[in-house]
Amino acid sequence: MRINKEVFDKHVKMFSPGKVIFEEGDPGEEMYVVIQGEVEIRKKTSADTAKTLAVLHTGDIFGEMALIENKKRSATAIATQPTRLLALNEVLFEKMIETNPDFAKKMIRILSERIRKANAIIENIMSTNKSNQLLEGLYQYAKESGVSTFKGYRVNIEAFTDWASKHLGIERKEISAMIQTFLKRGIVKYSAVGKEEILVEPRG
Repeated sequence: MRINKEVFDKHVKMFSPGKVIFEEGDPGEEMYVVIQGEVEIRKKTSADTAKTLAVLHTGDIFGEMALIENKKRSATAIATQPTRLLALNEVLFEKMIETNPDFAKKMIRILSERIRKANAIIENIMSTNKSNQLLEGLYQYAKESGVSTFKGYRVNIEAFTDWASKHLGIERKEISAMIQTFLKRGIVKYSAVGKEEILVEPRG
């Protein structure tokens, strides 16, 4: 996708890790192209929890639906790494569509992908209970953030609970109860460190 240098220099914005780009409910006055870094799109499931809907990287576009429909943001966008974004307001967006065929084609592909992903998310929610969602999340978290040992991955329960409440949209008390169920069923067990950690064995 070709972007005019003058446009890029004028509209590029910088965000540090943890910086909120926009919040759910904000007016949708701009859309964004990720030039560098990483952005998480999160949807609130309660006052204290949120579910991560997408993780975006260089070349990805987000925030376009609120801009196109002139509606409020349906989710929150947060930079998780040092991030540079190209911000396009409505006038610039329409100009890019009219003058940049590559940009227009990319927008069509993105909107098509949004529909397919939305259908997949709905199907997953309807067919997957919270226990299975948490277990899948635990395997993912253990592999990415756990401490690898010859017996499996050591996972700090409090750290995982905090991650799961923010990324899976499950209440902390529910997470604690389900972890206890996993322990009773032998799916996981406490590590040698103590009851603040669990040991998650890699799946075969």
